[in-house]
Amino acid sequence: MKKVHIMTFGCQMNEHDTEQISGLLSAIGYVRTDAPEEADMILLNTCSIREKAEHKLYSQLGHLRPLKEQNPSMVLGVCGCVAQQEAAKIFKRVPFVDLVLGTKAIPKLPMLVQNLESRPRVLDVSDAVWSDESDYTTMRERKFNAFITIIRGCDNYCSYCVVPYTRGREESRPSADIVKEARALAADGVIEITLLGQNVSSYRDGEHGKSSFPHLLRMLNDVDGLKRIRFITAHPKDLTDELIETMAELPNVCEHFHLPVQSGSSHVLRLMNRKYDREWYLNRIAALRRAMPDIAITTDVIVGFPGEREEDFQDTLSLLREVRYDAIFGFEYSNRPNAKSGNFPDQIAKALKVERLQQVFDVQRGISLEIHAGMVGNTYEVLIESANPRFPGTLTGRTRHNHAVTFSGSEDLVGSMAFAKITEAHPYRLAGELIA
Repeated sequence: MKKVHIMTFGCQMNEHDTEQISGLLSAIGYVRTDAPEEADMILLNTCSIREKAEHKLYSQLGHLRPLKEQNPSMVLGVCGCVAQQEAAKIFKRVPFVDLVLGTKAIPKLPMLVQNLESRPRVLDVSDAVWSDESDYTTMRERKFNAFITIIRGCDNYCSYCVVPYTRGREESRPSADIVKEARALAADGVIEITLLGQNVSSYRDGEHGKSSFPHLLRMLNDVDGLKRIRFITAHPKDLTDELIETMAELPNVCEHFHLPVQSGSSHVLRLMNRKYDREWYLNRIAALRRAMPDIAITTDVIVGFPGEREEDFQDTLSLLREVRYDAIFGFEYSNRPNAKSGNFPDQIAKALKVERLQQVFDVQRGISLEIHAGMVGNTYEVLIESANPRFPGTLTGRTRHNHAVTFSGSEDLVGSMAFAKITEAHPYRLAGELIA
């Protein structure tokens, strides 16, 4: 058996792509290894959404050069968004790379690996017809939860974003294929699924025009064996009353919504081409909480966007305090290839971006700690996901609201549902005890 080592950078879409890559390679005789020095193939599945992630790729390739020199027959490949974006430029920058595989060419991987037997390099960043993912094996990291891609690409063209250029235009998967995959996963023991897409809330079934995202949730809620349904990511402009009502009604849809705001300033949101303003966003937050008072809400925030004034940044801080997110993902703005904002005037200095991001984290840290402190003494259902390497003898579970909880327990409980009483609050996690 040949061995493959895969390094994954970026979002859940990339994690799921890695699971598919693993399954496709398994079918032609490869097994996964955690040791790159043992590998016959090393693949880097890349992210291009932030400049830092791209730098990480080239840094990692530099670290791998000695392994390639020691073993010239080892295949070294780059997959994912940087591969789609840079294509043949990767060969020029890093001549010892053998394979460049774009985001839509993953199903062709076995054929491309075979082509390497007669060619020194292989490149494929072509568009491909979306094959039915349930027709080939996916090597999941866990047996009890799984990702399901429902839509690829994006039509929003936010001025800072490369997704329309690396993942293409929006393309929804047929609902029949999605439900078929969900049923197969449930039959295999999966109790939690996460629906993936750059913008899941814009899902429309190409074969059945009436099948919107709320309709898809209803179909999946009826799949026997599934206990939890999550999804990521939704665009605020597509958060309809119908979707909110559907979430509140369906028992298997978890009470957690990741709703990226990016900025609390309407002025900056216009520059970002986000297609909503602060007032619209806050209206949608209020509607979510009217329907589900205990819903957990998380978000993404970008600081230092070109033209972001001090008053705009203060609007972002005030939005954090008003909404009181359970958690956030914060980033410094970085110029990306093809994104319009790279040509905008009034670019923000690096030092100011660093300072503003730290202020965002400081504000959110206090809010998260207050929310978690309010949970102490309460009992929540948790899906036990893993042993916790930071705290020997403990496990980590996740509530329906997507809060991580650590507690003492035996590793054979991983994959099961239990109840945990919260005993300690920390900014980024909770501690508790299992209830028999």
